[in-house]
Amino acid sequence: MKLVRSHKSKVALAIAVIGALLAWFSARDAHKTPPREQPARAAGKASPGAGPAHAAFDFYLLALSLHPAFCADGHGQMPECRARAPRPLVIHGLWPENLAPGTYPHDCPAAGLDLDPALAQELQDFMPGMISDLHDHEWRAHGGCSGLDDDVYFGRALELAREVDSALAARLTILAGGETSADELRGFADEFHAGLGASLTFHCRTLRDAGGRRFLIEVRQCVDNDGPDGAPGTLLDCAAVDRRDQGCGGGFMIAGPRMRP
Repeated sequence: MKLVRSHKSKVALAIAVIGALLAWFSARDAHKTPPREQPARAAGKASPGAGPAHAAFDFYLLALSLHPAFCADGHGQMPECRARAPRPLVIHGLWPENLAPGTYPHDCPAAGLDLDPALAQELQDFMPGMISDLHDHEWRAHGGCSGLDDDVYFGRALELAREVDSALAARLTILAGGETSADELRGFADEFHAGLGASLTFHCRTLRDAGGRRFLIEVRQCVDNDGPDGAPGTLLDCAAVDRRDQGCGGGFMIAGPRMRP
């Protein structure tokens, strides 16, 4: 009888312990707070110091069009080609770029373009395509991917363009209607600022309104994104980021104002 009582006591104790544990787990689960959903990131400008919000990239390309060549390439009736531009090199765009060609970020969500009026006036002098809303296109296609404020983005593009213009504009004006080479233009750039030539690539092709001859159409500059908040900073050797001249061969023509219809 004692053995039976002892066995029953043990069974009763085990049942009591199991019941207590079940009650404790039920109470804990009843008071557990369900996980909250994380709020979605709002589209717009990146937070200062956060870097590009929409796409990572490795460096920038500043693209400067040779304006007379652009106009002679079938664009003569565009508003920006109906009046003589004040300089041969004008801003096409400032493009976030990756080391692997063709993988650049584009069309990133961004706040609408709202440039400071004073900056817009300065920019128009170097970007005549603004009359055809080129700045809006470039902001939507490229600028929004930089993670920069629009004034910072276009302000830095303007600063870079001014330096290249100071180095090459006079020589390009003298050479209008004549022939030159990429090496010669790099030499002129280096005379203005040592090492500037290595940061430039030259891009050529035949023009619709120029008798099939090969002309310089664009100058591009390689710039690191090591500035504040990912802005353009240090000039890069384009060869180091695998960017080279295209279509220019050993020599090419420089378009002049008289070529525009």
